[in-house]
Amino acid sequence: MPSQVSTMWCQGTLTYKTIPDAMWMTLLNLSGESPLCNYSVPGKVATGILGLFATAIFGIPIGILGSGFEEVIVEETEDDTQELVESGTSSGDELLGSSFERWCYNIVNGFGSPLARAVETAIYILIFTAVFIGILQTVEGHENDLSGIESFTVFAFTLEYILRAIGVGADPVFASGTNGFVARLKYFISFYSIIDLLAIVPYYITLALPGSIVDQYDEYLRMARKFVPSFTLIDDVIRFKWNSLKVAGFAALTLWIIFGGLLYLFEYQDAVNELDDPVPIYGCIEDCTMMDRFRNYFDSFFYTGVHLTGDYPITTYDWPARFTNFFMVIAAVGVVSIPSGLIASGFVDIVQSKSKAKRDGPITGIAGDDWYEIKYRSLEGVPPPNSRWGATVDKWQNAVNDFLNGKKDGSGRHSYTTPAYAGRVFIFAVIIANIVAVLLESVPSIDKAVGNGPGNFFDVFEAFSVFVFATEYISRLFCAPKNREALYSSFVYATTFFGIVDFLSTAPWFIEQAVIASGVKESGDMARVFRIFRIFRILQLEDFVTAFSKLDNVFRASKDVLKATGLMALIIWIGGGALFFIFEQNNPNWRQCDPSIPLVSNGTDSPGCFDFASTAECNAYYPGMCDQKVFVNMPNSLYLTAVFLGGEWGVVDFTYPGRVVCLFFCVVGIALYAIPIGTLFDSFGAVLGMDGGDDEDEADEEESPQ
Repeated sequence: MPSQVSTMWCQGTLTYKTIPDAMWMTLLNLSGESPLCNYSVPGKVATGILGLFATAIFGIPIGILGSGFEEVIVEETEDDTQELVESGTSSGDELLGSSFERWCYNIVNGFGSPLARAVETAIYILIFTAVFIGILQTVEGHENDLSGIESFTVFAFTLEYILRAIGVGADPVFASGTNGFVARLKYFISFYSIIDLLAIVPYYITLALPGSIVDQYDEYLRMARKFVPSFTLIDDVIRFKWNSLKVAGFAALTLWIIFGGLLYLFEYQDAVNELDDPVPIYGCIEDCTMMDRFRNYFDSFFYTGVHLTGDYPITTYDWPARFTNFFMVIAAVGVVSIPSGLIASGFVDIVQSKSKAKRDGPITGIAGDDWYEIKYRSLEGVPPPNSRWGATVDKWQNAVNDFLNGKKDGSGRHSYTTPAYAGRVFIFAVIIANIVAVLLESVPSIDKAVGNGPGNFFDVFEAFSVFVFATEYISRLFCAPKNREALYSSFVYATTFFGIVDFLSTAPWFIEQAVIASGVKESGDMARVFRIFRIFRILQLEDFVTAFSKLDNVFRASKDVLKATGLMALIIWIGGGALFFIFEQNNPNWRQCDPSIPLVSNGTDSPGCFDFASTAECNAYYPGMCDQKVFVNMPNSLYLTAVFLGGEWGVVDFTYPGRVVCLFFCVVGIALYAIPIGTLFDSFGAVLGMDGGDDEDEADEEESPQ
């Protein structure tokens, strides 16, 4: 497996040796999957064009098919809207339990007082601390680091569990319509309580039974703490979308079974297409082929599930299997993704319903607003203040502001004089030229041709650019008291997005010159760092197109959904990473040994590389000669899991438990993990629309010079 791991997605063994071969790889590229990356320069350009333009066009019929199927399902089935009503209904004002029970309930849930909120925050901090320690202790040489803090977190969780058990008498989920004994009995057998116990009981077992299997994995159980509310929402979502899920799930499963059977039929005797590495866990240690992957229908079912997510880590198929994959890409991927899409949309609906019910009052203003937007609207129709430096400075400030920012008419459109419009075009060209210069300067052959000594073309152009940007920055500071966008304040301009970006566009150059002037010899690495900083000048294009300056509004507009779905995404990432680490850390498919070590013993006295149950045992017998390439510790596992959750499967030859985790990711994990990003995209479009950021408005704003 080492060569597959080292190349990951860049599987250089495939070539475009015939037009049919090229059509097969192009199909995968058009589907959004690029399994090869070792192209020539023209090939890279062609692949880049495919990624930028052709992939979106190719995806239109697939999207139409999937969305059309989903529309039919939604029209012919009815979701359980009662679930939304119940999730959006508060528990009322009924007081349950004794005063001490209510105090315990409020303390552990962060209700009612600054102390309760502080306790809840402290619990979250302890949870993330425990997770961090659990991850760190999987790294070789750090197995016992921070053990004292780990013990403290367990004791704190134990105290929290006791308080929560006492407060159950005041919890409307368990205590409504019953007595305290029954309420606690319901709590003790609930999912919440079981997770809490799994987070603390194993620690005490390890104290009594050191070295047991519980001792090995107790830190992973604590990773589930406090994410239970996000998981229990899934049950609400399934009930809410059950009718639609039944139809879509049946269609998806049917296609999955059919295509899995076809791939098995065409690949179970494929002894031609060789694998790059042995797969000993599947019974092959050398000269392995695709038939060693597709040994039975269940193997095929697993790989088909990965392909139905749109990813193709395996491409060396026979032609009949390639035709099967063609129809999978065209017809099945969009349909199979519908159930996960329904779960994701239902999750958002439920969270929004619950968040709406918790709000104490009506929503005012625009979603995502903060102090800046409120103050900006309050200045509508308010003229800028007169300069305290006199009428002459006041006149200059107005003139500079009109030159840099133009004038707004009654409809909010900007207009510029001919010199002002030319100035904007000039600044825009300098920004683009700087970005191009940074890219070209990073190419060694171009840098060498230009001359990388002091005073070369890039240095001169950089000095010129700094002069232009510094002049613009000083000018904007000077005229900010006349600019409503800066709230008529130079300080506001300097401390908000645009001012900070304008400052950072020149500051690194001045810092570099100061370092050189102080006598420090400029090394190649230091120069490279300062040069790369110039790429951030692309953010100055915000003066022309609104985008990143609205990110804070986007976060505020979507914070309710982000809090719940962000926790869900985090636990899927960390929990999935922990499971992959547990199941795959000793998978021999990822093991590489020194060439002097035989792969298997073959009846000799010397054990082979794949004869050991773990890589650690292999290294104990052959010191320093055995290496596990992936899933070696939790940080490495978390990195790979993040890639998987992005829809890319760099490695796929898992153990059977690892395959189960992989299939969970394929069915719902990837969709749930993507909800926070999807929420941000939705809010981003909404915020830009609120700000008049639609294409037509942008076109109207930039009028031709007068």
